[in-house]
Amino acid sequence: MVFFMKMPGVWVPLLAEVDLPSFSGFPLTGLLIWGAFAALAAAGIASALWMAREQQAFAIPHSTWWHLGIGATLTALVIGTSEFSLLTIPAIAVVLPALVGGFARERDKLVPPAERVLTRDGLKRLLQGIRNGPGSAKPAAASAEPPKSMLDRARDLGNSLQQFAGKKKAAVPKDGPAFTLLKKDGQPALGQLTDDDGEDMMSNNVKNLQDVIVAAMKAGATDVHIEPHEKQYFVRFRIDGVLKNASLLSMDDGKGVISSLKVAADMDISERRRPQDGTFAAIFETAKYDVRAASTPTSYGEKMVLRLLNSSGGVMKQGLGNIGLRPPILEQLREVIHKPYGMFLVTGPTGSGKTTTVYASLSEIDAQQHNITTIEDPVEYRLDGITQIAVNAAADVTFASILRSVLRQDPDVLLVGEIRDKETAEIACQAALTGHFVFTTLHANDTVATITRLLDLGLDPMLIQTAVTAVLGQRLARRLCERCKEPYPPPDELLKRLGVKPGVVQQIYREKGCDACGGTGYKGRLGLHELMVMNNDIRKLITADPAINELKAATRKAGTRSLQTDGLLKVLRGLTSVNEVNRVTT
Repeated sequence: MVFFMKMPGVWVPLLAEVDLPSFSGFPLTGLLIWGAFAALAAAGIASALWMAREQQAFAIPHSTWWHLGIGATLTALVIGTSEFSLLTIPAIAVVLPALVGGFARERDKLVPPAERVLTRDGLKRLLQGIRNGPGSAKPAAASAEPPKSMLDRARDLGNSLQQFAGKKKAAVPKDGPAFTLLKKDGQPALGQLTDDDGEDMMSNNVKNLQDVIVAAMKAGATDVHIEPHEKQYFVRFRIDGVLKNASLLSMDDGKGVISSLKVAADMDISERRRPQDGTFAAIFETAKYDVRAASTPTSYGEKMVLRLLNSSGGVMKQGLGNIGLRPPILEQLREVIHKPYGMFLVTGPTGSGKTTTVYASLSEIDAQQHNITTIEDPVEYRLDGITQIAVNAAADVTFASILRSVLRQDPDVLLVGEIRDKETAEIACQAALTGHFVFTTLHANDTVATITRLLDLGLDPMLIQTAVTAVLGQRLARRLCERCKEPYPPPDELLKRLGVKPGVVQQIYREKGCDACGGTGYKGRLGLHELMVMNNDIRKLITADPAINELKAATRKAGTRSLQTDGLLKVLRGLTSVNEVNRVTT
């Protein structure tokens, strides 16, 4: 028997058996067939809408996914009217998940691990999103997990769907989080536009820029890379010292973001052939960041890199007790920085936290009783109660020239941002010998290498012997995620190397990965330190051509632990992993 069920404007015939029990007057088989096709159609529409949202959110360069999703849905409805309906149900039930799976696979290549759907937790989120439909996505808690999307999910989902459909952008919500860009003179960096109804709304370029910076702040990124490639711009965040893909921008959107950044940083927007740099400030809710911007030309266009510095201080304002120093090193270091004169050097590669350590040391000195002056290029953290001076190479205001002038300003404590040449090193050492305490940084691999680096700059060995009080070598290692770190018995050779008796430490931990840490197994960072406090034995070995092995032996005899040893001791405390310590110290 063939019966008909009315749909909007059409009658759809469905094939049914007459000899089976009926339900509410309709044959049960026909009702089941109709229900199967309705379910497939609903699933197809929901999947297509989900693909549309994700394609817009992550700039997935396959426009056919949307069409395939709608096509599969319409195919299910059309073929459902034919006499082969019973055969098409399993076919469509296989094709549709395969289509969604193919799209998800492409999507997962472009998103951070925490955003991937082809995982156990990701499939749960995917099913929830398909079931709830548009507008169901909710941002992840900033305190527990990374944002659900590191870039475009910072936008309102309704605005994203309107943009995908080609409609006019919605007005910026007036009750949303406060976000402001300020130029270095404190003036607003970028204005707002007004739509036809007089409502405030951001230009597309400014909105994209806001999404990039806000997402970076929420993710805890220290650097943002906006890189042009052949067909699109890649946006990458450096989180815990490791670069991660955040999102993609079209070529037009990427160029617009670069132009907006150049305006905010007071760069020449018309100059695209030379590298430029500038600064501006970004305020989001209660957090304020000083942003250093640097552009450079590439074969596909301009690349922009942003360094985000939390000007409120964060760890730095909490003092030396919060940067991961082991108690013996912390006690020694506090003795050093409270001496009336001398020089304290912090060494390590770029991005190892040298400036943060120096400022944390400064924060332990009473600014009310001491005249503290810093000379930096540029000023990275703003501190109350101290004088901060920025180097300006264009005006011939260098470290050396400022240092000469500052020495006539009756300083007690000096911070020289970085020793880069012989002249600056000599003046800093002379200041350390004339009643001032000097904090400074230097690029060197470890504490002993600092001595050879100063000699390479041309310093007299006698000047190094008498001026330098202590050297702190530093690295930053990723901290194990507390939610997923995995215990295992410590290797015997590790315990033997650290002089720990078997059985004293029952277990150490290694990385595993979960949604909270983005699948990396790590969340946050801690410092690994190597402190060398100068003594007579070490000073005697500082000559024009020092014996490195003898210097190292003397520092070990004085109680200096190597960076790797300090890291392995923190492995025993469950703070980081052996793999991470090996990565940053070898």
